[in-house]
Amino acid sequence: MKKICLLVSALLAVTAASSQDDLVIYGDGVEGVEWSNFAGPTNVQEVDNPSPDAVNSTGKCLQMLRPKETGESDEIGWPWEGALSESFSVLNIQDYNTITMLVKKPYPGRVALELQSPTGGSGMIYADYLATDNSWQKLTFPVQNVSGLGETGLTKVLIEIHREKENDNPDFEDCIMYADELVLHKAVPGFGFNGEDFITGCWLPFPSDEFSKRAMIVDNPDKSGINTTDRCLWISREKNDDSFAGAINRNLRVLDLDNYEYFRMLVKKSIAGTVALEIQSPGEVQKQVLTADYTNAGEWQELHFDIPEGVLAGEPLQIIILQAHAVDTKEDASFTDPIDVYVDELCLVGDDSSISMTEFDEARIVRTDVYNINGMRVATYGEGESFDAGRALGKGLYLVRSMDEAGRVSVKKVIR
Repeated sequence: MKKICLLVSALLAVTAASSQDDLVIYGDGVEGVEWSNFAGPTNVQEVDNPSPDAVNSTGKCLQMLRPKETGESDEIGWPWEGALSESFSVLNIQDYNTITMLVKKPYPGRVALELQSPTGGSGMIYADYLATDNSWQKLTFPVQNVSGLGETGLTKVLIEIHREKENDNPDFEDCIMYADELVLHKAVPGFGFNGEDFITGCWLPFPSDEFSKRAMIVDNPDKSGINTTDRCLWISREKNDDSFAGAINRNLRVLDLDNYEYFRMLVKKSIAGTVALEIQSPGEVQKQVLTADYTNAGEWQELHFDIPEGVLAGEPLQIIILQAHAVDTKEDASFTDPIDVYVDELCLVGDDSSISMTEFDEARIVRTDVYNINGMRVATYGEGESFDAGRALGKGLYLVRSMDEAGRVSVKKVIR
């Protein structure tokens, strides 16, 4: 059996000047983790890795059966069926920025991790499995909507390995699915969304059922204008929807919005009209609606949402409800049903491209780490190695974190 690494205390004691630390809570060489069935006869057990490859060459992994949904009870085939473990003891999950997990299954679809604390707090985080050849794929989940776990710790993990409603899908059959190498990662927190970064693509229809498929990542329908990226967010807006209908993302974390001037976002839809961002603090305690006018019907347009002073009463940002067409259309005879709304490249813009965390000696840099907008490290440079953003980075927003020989740190935002 596998066991939790005794690394929690040591990792929590590491200072901010340290490099990224990983905490493996399930994987080869980790003993004492026990898994049980959740919500049905999923037949959860540890087995030999059925197909070792370059992504996952470990010896053992977790196996579970995902039946097709066949009844109106919790006995078979519900999307939240999976594997539950109460073997963990992570003191503060918010010390970590992402969780990675290896997944292998016959069908593409959404995977969910439900994280739970001993006092009943929980948070649901998502990632999309894209492979169609039943191969191992590494999924990344943002640990950014779990404020209820912060003070009491993480003790339970529920893996919902195919969170898709398949009762009416004739192509879906009972199938065996696998999970492995569950790892927590520390990194520099970041913010942003574009369709190519699946970690921040956890948008759900709002207020519709998540299985309605009225908000999802799709191919960019128009690369001829200002947005040439491959993927973007699509939202369906129907005539009888309320004006606040759109998509919701609970996977954000910005500790101090006062450091920024506005949100920047690209929008494309067939008709003009107001777009709104309803931003919320953890637990929806503080809320505020920011608006911008979309005028270039049928084209990608860059919108700016100004951030007022004292926004959210100083509380962090955790939730955004993207109200894609914040106009009352129920009695509008000219509104056709439905319209397609596309959104991309959502980011925060500040009045200073450089944030100095401490007094810093740039002449004596010993280490430079580069992180993408999701906080995942994409490059590291040692002492004497030069960093050239133009050569090293693709298009996007990055955080460049440099440390001098005294352990002092500077963080700069770089836009490519």
